[in-house]
Amino acid sequence: MEKTNIYKDVAGFRCLDRIDRQTEDLCLTRCGIQQCPPTHSWGPKSRPQYHMHIILDGCGYLEIQGQKHHLSRGQIFLIPPNVTSRYYADPSNPWHYAWVSFVGTHAEKYVKQAGFSNNIFVRDSYFPPEKYSSLIYEMLEAHKLTITNELKRIGTLFLFFSLLTESNQALHSSSSNNHYEYSSSTYLEHALQFIQFNYNRNIQISDIADYIGITRSYLFNIFKTNLNISPKDYLLHYRMDKAKILLETTSDSIQDISENVGYKDPLSFSKMFRQYTGFSPSQYRKNMK
Repeated sequence: MEKTNIYKDVAGFRCLDRIDRQTEDLCLTRCGIQQCPPTHSWGPKSRPQYHMHIILDGCGYLEIQGQKHHLSRGQIFLIPPNVTSRYYADPSNPWHYAWVSFVGTHAEKYVKQAGFSNNIFVRDSYFPPEKYSSLIYEMLEAHKLTITNELKRIGTLFLFFSLLTESNQALHSSSSNNHYEYSSSTYLEHALQFIQFNYNRNIQISDIADYIGITRSYLFNIFKTNLNISPKDYLLHYRMDKAKILLETTSDSIQDISENVGYKDPLSFSKMFRQYTGFSPSQYRKNMK
């Protein structure tokens, strides 16, 4: 089938339309930036895809599902698929906005992570709106019909949603109440995997928390709630159990075993091993034999 992308760049209006579908989970169908004339309007009607606007300047109105919103710079509004809406520019201070339209099997999940739902159509941008519009400019710049540009648009769309999700987390976070979008069991799984692959290095509990993107206190709560043990104690038990196996099954020196379970100092390792088992490493090996 012949490619049908349409690119327009006229005074106050720049748009890339009828974009071929690139992926199934999330793909761009349309994007643009427009300086609207006074009372410029769209609708009331619906579209088969998601349609999102970022207001760069000026004001306007959104009417959707019986709600009327007066919107201005720094706000974002989303119109879900097949939902009738109408939006129009303020007559005295018409808005300047950027937009993206998209579909995909995972689009609803990304939209929720970005702070929208079945009854939340408007949110603040948190970051300056130009951070979003710069990504849309990149999509517009990649308008030529090449595989390279198709990949650029896909990548930039995911960067756009990454920014939306990051800003949504920032809007709902405070110094005392961190917002995490995954379940505690998911974070626990990643923490245990990190320990499994890095226990033989000189890692700290802060390294685990930083790796999965949560605070040390939240990591502690996850371990205590799910395993009834602190992350520090879990890491110690994991290392000591690995050391016991090496003492039982190899003839490696105590120093080598110490390094293999993350201790540079064999004396520190021997001290921790004695606290854990009641024996020194050499005594434990002798008893096992």
